Amino acid sequence: MKEALRILRVILAAELRQHLRDPLTLLLMVVVPLVVYPLLGAVGAEVVRRSQERADAQVLVVAIEPAFAIPDNLRRIDVAELEAAVRDGTVDAAARRTTEGAELWWDSREPDSLDARARLRAALDDLRTATATRRVETHDTMTKAEKTRQTAAGMLPLLLLFTLLTGGLYTALDVVTGEKERGTVETLLTTAVDRRLVLGGKFLLVLVFTGLSTVLSGFSSWMSARFLLDMDLPATTVALAVLLFLPMAVLLSAVLCAAAAWASDFKSGQVLTMPVLIVPLLLAGAALLPGIRLTAITAVLPVTGLALALREVVCERVDPLLLTLAFSAHAGFAAAALYFGSRLIGREDVILGSRGSSQRRLRGDYRADALTLFAIACLCLWFLGQTAQALDIRAGMAFTQLGLFVPLALATPWWLGLPVVGTLRLHTAPFREWLRAVVVGVSMPGLALCVGELVGLVLPAPTSLFEGMFPDAMPLWQLLLFFAVLPGICEELLFRGAFFGLWRSRGPSGVAVVVTALAFGMFHLSLFRFFPTMVLGLLLGFVSIRSRSVIPGMLAHALNNGLAMVALSFGWAVEFGWPMVVAGAVALLALVLP
Repeated sequence: MKEALRILRVILAAELRQHLRDPLTLLLMVVVPLVVYPLLGAVGAEVVRRSQERADAQVLVVAIEPAFAIPDNLRRIDVAELEAAVRDGTVDAAARRTTEGAELWWDSREPDSLDARARLRAALDDLRTATATRRVETHDTMTKAEKTRQTAAGMLPLLLLFTLLTGGLYTALDVVTGEKERGTVETLLTTAVDRRLVLGGKFLLVLVFTGLSTVLSGFSSWMSARFLLDMDLPATTVALAVLLFLPMAVLLSAVLCAAAAWASDFKSGQVLTMPVLIVPLLLAGAALLPGIRLTAITAVLPVTGLALALREVVCERVDPLLLTLAFSAHAGFAAAALYFGSRLIGREDVILGSRGSSQRRLRGDYRADALTLFAIACLCLWFLGQTAQALDIRAGMAFTQLGLFVPLALATPWWLGLPVVGTLRLHTAPFREWLRAVVVGVSMPGLALCVGELVGLVLPAPTSLFEGMFPDAMPLWQLLLFFAVLPGICEELLFRGAFFGLWRSRGPSGVAVVVTALAFGMFHLSLFRFFPTMVLGLLLGFVSIRSRSVIPGMLAHALNNGLAMVALSFGWAVEFGWPMVVAGAVALLALVLP
C-alpha cells in the first residue's frame, strides 16, 4: 500500500511539473479566472450603473384616466384606448382608476415600459394609501404566444452559435493541429499539390461541419418550436435565419482554423480556441436583452449584429435594410478573417510548429512576454493595489506604484536576460525634448477633455464616475505626490519602459506605441476612461519615441495629472470649450514639430 501511494505521489508530482511549466496551462488556470473575469465584472458594473442612471433620469410617457399626481420622471398624454396605446408603443404604460381600485397596462418586451410600470405602480400605491383603494390589477399586453416567441428568438442565436462552434472546433483541431502532432503535415506539404489548395481543403472541411451543424440545429429548433412549444414558425423564417448565419459560419471557421494552426499541439489548440468559444457566445447574449435593438450601429457589431438580426426575424419584425446591413457587414468580417487566416496558416513557422518560447526569444521576439507582463500587472493592481488603496489611499498608492509597478518593470527584462537600462530606455534626452514634454504635458488635459466629449456623444459617462476617487480635504502637495508624480514615474516605467521595450523587439515602433496605448487604456479598468486614457498613452508613446528615452514622458505624464489635481484642489470647473480644443491642438502640434 505504501509503495502504491509513493508511486502515485511521484506520478502526480511529475505531471504537475510538466503542466505547470506550460505557459498556456498557466494562462488557462490563472490569468483567465483572475484577470478576465474581474475585468468583465468591472466593465459590466459600469455599464449597469450607467444604464440605471440614464433609465432613472429618462422621462417616460404614460396615459392615465382620470389624471392623478405622478412623479416628475413621467409625462402624461391623452389617448383614445389605453391598452391599444401601450401595445402599439404610443405610451410606455397606462393606468385607469376604477370603483374597485385601479388597472395598469405595460409591455414586458420593452425596458422603458417596465420602468414606467414600476413608477406608475409606486404612484398608484401612494394613491391607494390616501384613498383606501382596495387593489391594483396589472395586465401585460404581450400574449403568452408572444412571450414564448420572444424568449425563443433570444435563445436561438445562442443555440445556433453553440452548435456551430462545437461542430467545427474539434474538426479544426484534428485536421490542422492533429496533422502537426502526427507529423504528417510536412509530408503533405512536400507533395506537388499547391499548398494553398491543401490549406483551402482543410478550411472547407471545417466549414462543411460548421455549416451542417447550423442547418441541422435550425431544423431541430423549427421542429421543437412547432411540436413542443406550439409556435407557428414558418419554414421561410427558419430558412432566412440559417441564411443569415452563413457569414458567421465562414467567419468562425476561419478563426478556428487559424487558432488551430497557431497551436503547436492538441492541448495548446484547446486553450487557444477557448476564447473562440466564449467570446462569440457573450456577444450573442445581447439578443437576450430586450433593451438592445437592431439599429444601423448594432447591425455592424461583430456577432451581436447577426444575433439581433436573427431575433428580429424570428419575432417577424423584419427590416430589410437593417438585415442587409448586418449580413453585408459580417460577410466583410468573414472575408477579412479568410484573408488574414490564410496568410497566417501559410507561414512556415506556423505550419511546422516551430514557435515555442525558446525559438521565439532566440529570434528576439518578446511580444508574448509583454502581454504576460501586462496580465501580471493587472493581477497585482486588481487584487493587491486596489485592496491596499481601499485600506489607506496614500499608503496604497505608494505601495501600488513603488512596490508593484517599479519591481515588475525592472525585474521583467532582468528575468529575460535583457539589458535593463536599454530595454527600459533609461537614457538622458536633449534639452528640446524636455521642452516638448513640458508643452505636451501641459496641453494633454485639453486633448483628453476633447476626446471625452466626443466619446460622450456615443457613450455618455455617468455623473458619479470620479466620485470618491480622490479623498476630500487632502492637501495639494499630497495630491501631487500620490496622484501625479508617482504615477508619472512608475506607470511610464511600466508601460513606455518595460511593455514598450518588449513589444518593439519585433516590428515598427509605431505599432508598439499603439499597442502600448491600448494596454494603458485597458489598465485603468474603466470603459468610460478607456478612450481618453488611450489617447494620452499615444501622446506619451510618441514623446518617448522622439526623445528615445522614457524619462521625458514621465515629466509629461506628471504634468498632465498634476494639472488635474490642481483643478480639483481649487475647485475649478473645467468644461469643454474652445480653450480645450486649442490646448489639444497644441499637444498634437508639439509632437510633429522637429
